[in-house]
Amino acid sequence: MNRWRALSPAARVLVANGLAFNLGFYMLMPYLAQHMGADLGLAGWITGLVMGLRVFSQQGLFLLGGWLGDRLGYRRAIVWGCFLRSVGFAMLGWAETLPLLLLAAFLTGFAGALFTPCAQACLAAQCPDLSQRRYAFTLHNLASEAGMLLGPLVGLALLNVDFRLTGCVAGALFLGFGVLQWRLLPPDQGSPRPPRPLVSDAVHASPRSLFAQLAEPNLLRFVGCCATYQVMFHQLYLAVPAFVQQHGLGDSTLSAVFTLSAVVGIALQWPVSRWLVPRLGDAAAMGCGLALMGTAFLSPVVLAAWPLAAMLVLAVLLSLGSILCFPLFATVLPRYARDCPLGTCYGFMSSVGGCAALVGQAAVGAGLGGSEAAPASGIWWVLAACGLLGGVGMWRVTRGSGSPSAQ
Repeated sequence: MNRWRALSPAARVLVANGLAFNLGFYMLMPYLAQHMGADLGLAGWITGLVMGLRVFSQQGLFLLGGWLGDRLGYRRAIVWGCFLRSVGFAMLGWAETLPLLLLAAFLTGFAGALFTPCAQACLAAQCPDLSQRRYAFTLHNLASEAGMLLGPLVGLALLNVDFRLTGCVAGALFLGFGVLQWRLLPPDQGSPRPPRPLVSDAVHASPRSLFAQLAEPNLLRFVGCCATYQVMFHQLYLAVPAFVQQHGLGDSTLSAVFTLSAVVGIALQWPVSRWLVPRLGDAAAMGCGLALMGTAFLSPVVLAAWPLAAMLVLAVLLSLGSILCFPLFATVLPRYARDCPLGTCYGFMSSVGGCAALVGQAAVGAGLGGSEAAPASGIWWVLAACGLLGGVGMWRVTRGSGSPSAQ
Protein backbone atom coordinates (compact mmCIF):
# COMPACT_ATOMS: atom_id res chain seq x y z
CA MET A 1 0.00 0.00 0.00
CA ASN A 2 2.88 2.35 0.77
CA ARG A 3 4.32 1.77 -2.70
CA TRP A 4 0.92 2.60 -4.23
CA ARG A 5 0.75 5.82 -2.24
CA ALA A 6 4.25 6.68 -3.41
CA LEU A 7 2.99 6.83 -6.99
CA SER A 8 1.91 10.25 -8.24
CA PRO A 9 -1.84 10.83 -8.81
CA ALA A 10 -1.24 10.85 -12.57
CA ALA A 11 0.58 7.50 -12.35
CA ARG A 12 -2.36 5.98 -10.45
CA VAL A 13 -4.79 7.12 -13.13
CA LEU A 14 -2.54 5.71 -15.82
CA VAL A 15 -2.32 2.36 -14.01
CA ALA A 16 -6.13 2.27 -13.87
CA ASN A 17 -6.27 2.87 -17.62
CA GLY A 18 -5.46 -0.78 -18.19
CA LEU A 19 -8.76 -1.91 -16.69
CA ALA A 20 -10.96 0.48 -18.68
CA PHE A 21 -9.15 0.03 -22.00
CA ASN A 22 -9.34 -3.77 -21.89
CA LEU A 23 -12.89 -3.86 -20.56
CA GLY A 24 -14.15 -2.04 -23.64
CA PHE A 25 -11.80 -3.82 -26.04
CA TYR A 26 -12.62 -7.37 -24.92
CA MET A 27 -16.36 -6.80 -24.99
CA LEU A 28 -16.24 -7.01 -28.76
CA MET A 29 -12.90 -8.02 -30.22
CA PRO A 30 -12.85 -11.74 -29.22
CA TYR A 31 -16.15 -12.25 -31.07
CA LEU A 32 -15.44 -10.14 -34.15
CA ALA A 33 -13.88 -12.90 -36.28
CA GLN A 34 -16.78 -15.25 -35.58
CA HIS A 35 -19.27 -12.46 -36.31
CA MET A 36 -17.71 -11.79 -39.70
CA GLY A 37 -17.49 -15.48 -40.56
CA ALA A 38 -20.72 -16.91 -39.16
CA ASP A 39 -23.08 -13.91 -39.15
CA LEU A 40 -21.86 -12.00 -42.19
CA GLY A 41 -20.60 -15.05 -44.12
CA LEU A 42 -17.29 -13.46 -45.11
CA ALA A 43 -14.40 -15.54 -46.43
CA GLY A 44 -11.42 -16.32 -44.21
CA TRP A 45 -9.06 -14.04 -46.13
CA ILE A 46 -11.45 -11.10 -45.69
CA THR A 47 -11.65 -11.76 -41.97
CA GLY A 48 -7.87 -11.93 -41.82
CA LEU A 49 -7.59 -8.67 -43.77
CA VAL A 50 -9.94 -6.79 -41.43
CA MET A 51 -8.29 -8.18 -38.31
CA GLY A 52 -4.83 -7.54 -39.72
CA LEU A 53 -5.68 -3.95 -40.65
CA ARG A 54 -6.89 -3.30 -37.11
CA VAL A 55 -3.64 -4.65 -35.71
CA PHE A 56 -1.46 -2.78 -38.20
CA SER A 57 -3.30 0.54 -37.83
CA GLN A 58 -2.71 0.25 -34.09
CA GLN A 59 0.74 -1.24 -33.59
CA GLY A 60 1.89 -0.25 -37.06
CA LEU A 61 1.08 3.41 -36.42
CA PHE A 62 2.23 3.53 -32.82
CA LEU A 63 5.35 5.37 -33.97
CA LEU A 64 3.17 8.15 -35.36
CA GLY A 65 0.96 8.14 -32.27
CA GLY A 66 3.92 8.30 -29.91
CA TRP A 67 5.52 11.08 -31.95
CA LEU A 68 2.25 13.06 -31.90
CA GLY A 69 2.09 12.60 -28.13
CA ASP A 70 5.63 13.90 -27.72
CA ARG A 71 4.73 16.93 -29.84
CA LEU A 72 1.17 17.72 -28.74
CA GLY A 73 0.96 16.31 -25.22
CA TYR A 74 0.16 12.87 -23.90
CA ARG A 75 -3.12 13.85 -22.25
CA ARG A 76 -4.56 15.21 -25.49
CA ALA A 77 -3.48 12.12 -27.45
CA ILE A 78 -5.03 9.78 -24.88
CA VAL A 79 -8.36 11.61 -24.95
CA TRP A 80 -8.56 11.80 -28.74
CA GLY A 81 -7.69 8.13 -28.90
CA CYS A 82 -10.62 7.29 -26.64
CA PHE A 83 -13.02 9.31 -28.78
CA LEU A 84 -11.83 7.73 -32.05
CA ARG A 85 -12.06 4.24 -30.59
CA SER A 86 -15.61 5.01 -29.48
CA VAL A 87 -16.59 5.72 -33.09
CA GLY A 88 -14.69 2.70 -34.39
CA PHE A 89 -16.25 0.20 -32.02
CA ALA A 90 -19.77 1.46 -32.71
CA MET A 91 -19.10 1.09 -36.44
CA LEU A 92 -17.78 -2.46 -35.99
CA GLY A 93 -21.05 -3.39 -34.34
CA TRP A 94 -23.18 -2.09 -37.23
CA ALA A 95 -20.99 -2.47 -40.33
CA GLU A 96 -21.92 -5.23 -42.77
CA THR A 97 -19.92 -4.27 -45.87
CA LEU A 98 -16.18 -4.60 -46.39
CA PRO A 99 -15.45 -0.84 -46.85
CA LEU A 100 -17.20 0.04 -43.58
CA LEU A 101 -15.53 -2.83 -41.75
CA LEU A 102 -12.13 -1.68 -42.98
CA LEU A 103 -12.82 1.92 -41.98
CA ALA A 104 -14.00 0.84 -38.52
CA ALA A 105 -10.97 -1.41 -38.10
CA PHE A 106 -8.65 1.45 -39.03
CA LEU A 107 -10.30 3.93 -36.63
CA THR A 108 -10.23 1.39 -33.82
CA GLY A 109 -6.57 0.63 -34.40
CA PHE A 110 -5.37 4.20 -34.90
CA ALA A 111 -7.15 5.20 -31.69
CA GLY A 112 -5.01 2.70 -29.83
CA ALA A 113 -1.95 4.05 -31.62
CA LEU A 114 -2.72 7.44 -30.09
CA PHE A 115 -3.45 6.60 -26.48
CA THR A 116 -1.40 3.49 -25.71
CA PRO A 117 2.21 4.66 -26.30
CA CYS A 118 1.41 8.01 -24.73
CA ALA A 119 0.00 6.32 -21.62
CA GLN A 120 3.08 4.09 -21.42
CA ALA A 121 5.47 6.98 -21.91
CA CYS A 122 3.67 9.14 -19.37
CA LEU A 123 3.68 6.31 -16.81
CA ALA A 124 7.38 5.62 -17.39
CA ALA A 125 8.19 9.31 -16.99
CA GLN A 126 6.18 9.42 -13.76
CA CYS A 127 8.31 6.53 -12.41
CA PRO A 128 12.00 7.35 -13.06
CA ASP A 129 13.26 4.72 -10.62
CA LEU A 130 13.54 1.25 -12.20
CA SER A 131 11.99 -0.53 -9.20
CA GLN A 132 9.07 1.89 -9.09
CA ARG A 133 8.64 1.61 -12.87
CA ARG A 134 8.54 -2.20 -12.65
CA TYR A 135 5.94 -1.95 -9.87
CA ALA A 136 3.76 0.48 -11.83
CA PHE A 137 3.81 -1.54 -15.05
CA THR A 138 3.13 -4.75 -13.12
CA LEU A 139 0.04 -3.13 -11.60
CA HIS A 140 -0.96 -1.83 -15.02
CA ASN A 141 -0.72 -5.33 -16.48
CA LEU A 142 -2.74 -6.69 -13.55
CA ALA A 143 -5.46 -4.11 -14.20
CA SER A 144 -5.36 -5.02 -17.90
CA GLU A 145 -5.85 -8.69 -17.03
CA ALA A 146 -8.89 -7.75 -14.94
CA GLY A 147 -10.34 -5.93 -17.95
CA MET A 148 -9.56 -8.95 -20.10
CA LEU A 149 -11.49 -11.10 -17.63
CA LEU A 150 -14.56 -8.89 -17.37
CA GLY A 151 -14.75 -7.77 -21.00
CA PRO A 152 -15.58 -11.14 -22.63
CA LEU A 153 -18.16 -11.90 -19.94
CA VAL A 154 -19.95 -8.61 -20.53
CA GLY A 155 -19.58 -9.04 -24.29
CA LEU A 156 -21.03 -12.55 -24.21
CA ALA A 157 -24.09 -11.30 -22.31
CA LEU A 158 -24.58 -8.49 -24.84
CA LEU A 159 -23.95 -10.87 -27.74
CA ASN A 160 -26.96 -12.91 -26.68
CA VAL A 161 -29.03 -9.82 -27.46
CA ASP A 162 -27.36 -8.38 -30.57
CA PHE A 163 -23.81 -7.86 -31.82
CA ARG A 164 -24.74 -4.28 -32.67
CA LEU A 165 -25.56 -3.65 -29.02
CA THR A 166 -22.10 -4.93 -28.08
CA GLY A 167 -20.49 -2.39 -30.40
CA CYS A 168 -22.59 0.47 -29.08
CA VAL A 169 -21.93 -0.32 -25.42
CA ALA A 170 -18.19 -0.65 -26.01
CA GLY A 171 -18.22 2.63 -27.94
CA ALA A 172 -20.13 4.38 -25.17
CA LEU A 173 -17.62 3.14 -22.60
CA PHE A 174 -14.69 4.64 -24.51
CA LEU A 175 -16.59 7.87 -25.01
CA GLY A 176 -17.28 8.20 -21.29
CA PHE A 177 -13.76 7.19 -20.41
CA GLY A 178 -12.35 9.83 -22.74
CA VAL A 179 -14.28 12.51 -20.85
CA LEU A 180 -13.04 11.05 -17.56
CA GLN A 181 -9.43 11.10 -18.74
CA TRP A 182 -9.73 14.74 -19.76
CA ARG A 183 -10.89 15.62 -16.28
CA LEU A 184 -8.50 13.41 -14.27
CA LEU A 185 -5.18 13.75 -16.08
CA PRO A 186 -3.62 17.06 -14.99
CA PRO A 187 -3.00 19.37 -17.97
CA ASP A 188 0.50 20.21 -16.76
CA GLN A 189 1.29 16.49 -16.81
CA GLY A 190 0.14 16.11 -20.41
CA SER A 191 3.63 15.55 -21.79
CA PRO A 192 6.02 14.95 -18.89
CA ARG A 193 9.70 14.72 -19.73
CA PRO A 194 11.71 11.61 -18.91
CA PRO A 195 14.42 12.17 -16.29
CA ARG A 196 17.25 12.11 -18.83
CA PRO A 197 19.22 15.02 -20.30
CA LEU A 198 18.73 16.14 -23.87
CA VAL A 199 15.29 14.53 -24.22
CA SER A 200 13.59 17.91 -24.62
CA ASP A 201 15.93 18.63 -27.51
CA ALA A 202 15.24 15.19 -29.00
CA VAL A 203 11.53 15.89 -29.11
CA HIS A 204 12.20 18.67 -31.61
CA ALA A 205 14.90 16.80 -33.54
CA SER A 206 14.63 16.45 -37.31
CA PRO A 207 13.05 13.26 -38.70
CA ARG A 208 16.45 12.19 -40.02
CA SER A 209 18.03 12.57 -36.59
CA LEU A 210 15.10 10.82 -34.94
CA PHE A 211 15.32 7.82 -37.27
CA ALA A 212 19.06 7.65 -36.61
CA GLN A 213 18.28 7.38 -32.89
CA LEU A 214 15.75 4.62 -33.55
CA ALA A 215 18.28 2.74 -35.68
CA GLU A 216 20.53 2.11 -32.67
CA PRO A 217 21.44 -1.64 -32.96
CA ASN A 218 20.57 -2.67 -29.39
CA LEU A 219 17.18 -0.95 -29.65
CA LEU A 220 16.47 -2.66 -32.99
CA ARG A 221 17.34 -6.09 -31.61
CA PHE A 222 15.22 -5.55 -28.53
CA VAL A 223 12.08 -4.38 -30.35
CA GLY A 224 12.53 -7.13 -32.94
CA CYS A 225 12.36 -9.79 -30.25
CA CYS A 226 9.39 -8.02 -28.62
CA ALA A 227 7.58 -8.22 -31.98
CA THR A 228 7.29 -12.01 -31.72
CA TYR A 229 4.97 -11.45 -28.76
CA GLN A 230 2.52 -9.53 -30.95
CA VAL A 231 2.51 -12.26 -33.59
CA MET A 232 1.53 -14.87 -31.02
CA PHE A 233 -0.82 -12.86 -28.82
CA HIS A 234 -3.00 -11.66 -31.68
CA GLN A 235 -3.83 -15.21 -32.70
CA LEU A 236 -6.38 -15.05 -29.87
CA TYR A 237 -8.46 -13.03 -32.33
CA LEU A 238 -8.00 -15.15 -35.45
CA ALA A 239 -6.50 -18.64 -35.12
CA VAL A 240 -8.20 -19.45 -31.82
CA PRO A 241 -11.71 -18.31 -32.87
CA ALA A 242 -11.27 -20.22 -36.16
CA PHE A 243 -10.30 -23.38 -34.27
CA VAL A 244 -13.24 -22.97 -31.87
CA GLN A 245 -15.69 -22.41 -34.72
CA GLN A 246 -14.42 -25.31 -36.82
CA HIS A 247 -14.83 -27.73 -33.91
CA GLY A 248 -18.30 -26.41 -33.06
CA LEU A 249 -17.35 -25.39 -29.54
CA GLY A 250 -19.42 -22.21 -29.52
CA ASP A 251 -19.14 -18.71 -28.08
CA SER A 252 -19.06 -20.01 -24.50
CA THR A 253 -15.79 -21.83 -25.19
CA LEU A 254 -14.23 -18.74 -26.72
CA SER A 255 -15.32 -16.74 -23.70
CA ALA A 256 -13.85 -19.44 -21.44
CA VAL A 257 -10.49 -19.13 -23.21
CA PHE A 258 -10.31 -15.40 -22.51
CA THR A 259 -11.69 -15.82 -19.00
CA LEU A 260 -9.19 -18.52 -18.07
CA SER A 261 -6.33 -16.53 -19.55
CA ALA A 262 -7.35 -13.49 -17.52
CA VAL A 263 -7.84 -15.47 -14.30
CA VAL A 264 -4.36 -16.95 -14.62
CA GLY A 265 -2.98 -13.47 -15.23
CA ILE A 266 -4.79 -11.93 -12.26
CA ALA A 267 -3.90 -14.78 -9.88
CA LEU A 268 -0.24 -15.10 -10.82
CA GLN A 269 0.91 -11.72 -12.16
CA TRP A 270 1.85 -10.34 -8.77
CA PRO A 271 3.62 -13.45 -7.33
CA VAL A 272 5.44 -14.02 -10.64
CA SER A 273 6.62 -10.41 -10.81
CA ARG A 274 7.49 -10.24 -7.11
CA TRP A 275 9.11 -13.65 -6.62
CA LEU A 276 10.02 -15.36 -9.90
CA VAL A 277 11.22 -12.46 -12.07
CA PRO A 278 13.82 -11.17 -9.54
CA ARG A 279 15.27 -14.69 -9.28
CA LEU A 280 15.37 -15.26 -13.02
CA GLY A 281 16.47 -11.76 -13.96
CA ASP A 282 14.86 -9.59 -16.64
CA ALA A 283 16.63 -11.30 -19.56
CA ALA A 284 15.76 -14.86 -18.59
CA ALA A 285 12.21 -13.91 -17.60
CA MET A 286 11.48 -12.27 -20.95
CA GLY A 287 13.14 -15.12 -22.87
CA CYS A 288 11.28 -17.83 -20.94
CA GLY A 289 8.00 -15.94 -21.31
CA LEU A 290 8.24 -15.77 -25.10
CA ALA A 291 9.32 -19.41 -25.33
CA LEU A 292 6.41 -20.49 -23.12
CA MET A 293 3.97 -18.59 -25.32
CA GLY A 294 5.37 -20.44 -28.32
CA THR A 295 4.96 -23.77 -26.54
CA ALA A 296 1.28 -22.93 -25.98
CA PHE A 297 0.61 -23.29 -29.72
CA LEU A 298 1.65 -26.94 -29.65
CA SER A 299 -1.45 -27.82 -27.62
CA PRO A 300 -3.82 -27.99 -30.67
CA VAL A 301 -1.37 -30.50 -32.20
CA VAL A 302 -0.66 -32.59 -29.10
CA LEU A 303 -4.29 -32.52 -27.90
CA ALA A 304 -5.95 -32.68 -31.32
CA ALA A 305 -8.37 -35.37 -30.12
CA TRP A 306 -9.57 -33.13 -27.30
CA PRO A 307 -10.15 -29.68 -28.85
CA LEU A 308 -11.66 -28.13 -25.72
CA ALA A 309 -8.73 -29.24 -23.58
CA ALA A 310 -6.35 -27.98 -26.28
CA MET A 311 -7.83 -24.47 -26.13
CA LEU A 312 -7.79 -24.36 -22.33
CA VAL A 313 -4.16 -25.50 -22.15
CA LEU A 314 -3.27 -22.94 -24.82
CA ALA A 315 -4.95 -20.20 -22.78
CA VAL A 316 -3.06 -21.14 -19.59
CA LEU A 317 0.37 -21.38 -21.23
CA LEU A 318 -0.12 -18.24 -23.28
CA SER A 319 -1.12 -16.29 -20.19
CA LEU A 320 1.77 -17.64 -18.12
CA GLY A 321 4.22 -16.61 -20.81
CA SER A 322 2.62 -13.21 -21.14
CA ILE A 323 2.78 -12.31 -17.45
CA LEU A 324 6.44 -13.28 -17.42
CA CYS A 325 7.55 -11.08 -20.30
CA PHE A 326 5.01 -8.41 -21.21
CA PRO A 327 5.33 -5.99 -18.24
CA LEU A 328 9.11 -6.18 -18.59
CA PHE A 329 9.04 -4.95 -22.20
CA ALA A 330 7.75 -1.55 -21.09
CA THR A 331 9.95 -1.57 -17.98
CA VAL A 332 13.20 -2.33 -19.81
CA LEU A 333 12.65 -0.22 -22.95
CA PRO A 334 13.87 3.08 -21.40
CA ARG A 335 17.31 1.46 -21.02
CA TYR A 336 17.53 1.44 -24.80
CA ALA A 337 15.74 4.74 -25.46
CA ARG A 338 18.80 6.85 -24.60
CA ASP A 339 18.12 10.35 -26.05
CA CYS A 340 15.04 9.31 -28.03
CA PRO A 341 11.72 10.77 -26.72
CA LEU A 342 9.89 8.11 -24.73
CA GLY A 343 6.59 8.38 -26.60
CA THR A 344 8.34 7.90 -29.92
CA CYS A 345 10.39 5.02 -28.55
CA TYR A 346 7.38 3.17 -27.15
CA GLY A 347 5.56 3.84 -30.39
CA PHE A 348 8.47 2.43 -32.39
CA MET A 349 8.49 -0.77 -30.36
CA SER A 350 4.79 -1.31 -30.97
CA SER A 351 4.98 -0.29 -34.63
CA VAL A 352 7.51 -3.02 -35.31
CA GLY A 353 5.24 -5.41 -33.44
CA GLY A 354 2.27 -4.26 -35.51
CA CYS A 355 4.07 -4.96 -38.78
CA ALA A 356 5.00 -8.42 -37.53
CA ALA A 357 1.43 -9.03 -36.35
CA LEU A 358 0.04 -7.99 -39.74
CA VAL A 359 2.26 -10.56 -41.46
CA GLY A 360 1.21 -13.16 -38.91
CA GLN A 361 -2.50 -12.44 -39.29
CA ALA A 362 -2.24 -12.50 -43.07
CA ALA A 363 -0.40 -15.83 -42.99
CA VAL A 364 -2.97 -17.43 -40.71
CA GLY A 365 -5.81 -15.91 -42.72
CA ALA A 366 -4.32 -17.45 -45.86
CA GLY A 367 -4.38 -20.81 -44.09
CA LEU A 368 -8.12 -20.46 -43.59
CA GLY A 369 -10.53 -21.48 -46.27
CA GLY A 370 -14.22 -20.65 -45.87
CA SER A 371 -15.86 -19.56 -42.68
CA GLU A 372 -15.89 -23.15 -41.39
CA ALA A 373 -12.16 -23.79 -41.86
CA ALA A 374 -9.55 -24.05 -39.13
CA PRO A 375 -5.84 -23.25 -39.27
CA ALA A 376 -3.74 -26.02 -40.79
CA SER A 377 -1.58 -27.91 -38.28
CA GLY A 378 1.56 -26.41 -39.81
CA ILE A 379 0.50 -22.96 -38.61
CA TRP A 380 0.68 -24.11 -35.00
CA TRP A 381 4.25 -25.35 -35.52
CA VAL A 382 5.28 -22.05 -37.11
CA LEU A 383 3.82 -20.08 -34.19
CA ALA A 384 5.62 -22.34 -31.72
CA ALA A 385 8.92 -21.81 -33.55
CA CYS A 386 8.27 -18.04 -33.51
CA GLY A 387 8.03 -18.07 -29.72
CA LEU A 388 11.07 -20.25 -29.18
CA LEU A 389 13.27 -18.22 -31.53
CA GLY A 390 12.00 -14.95 -30.02
CA GLY A 391 12.73 -16.20 -26.50
CA VAL A 392 16.29 -17.24 -27.31
CA GLY A 393 16.88 -13.98 -29.16
CA MET A 394 15.54 -11.88 -26.29
CA TRP A 395 17.73 -13.64 -23.76
CA ARG A 396 20.82 -13.11 -25.91
CA VAL A 397 20.04 -9.42 -26.52
CA THR A 398 19.34 -8.45 -22.92
CA ARG A 399 21.62 -10.71 -20.89
CA GLY A 400 24.92 -9.87 -19.24
CA SER A 401 26.99 -6.76 -19.09
CA GLY A 402 26.40 -5.98 -22.74
CA SER A 403 22.95 -4.64 -21.94
CA PRO A 404 22.62 -0.97 -21.19
CA SER A 405 22.65 -0.17 -17.54
CA ALA A 406 19.35 0.24 -15.80
CA GLN A 407 18.13 3.73 -15.32
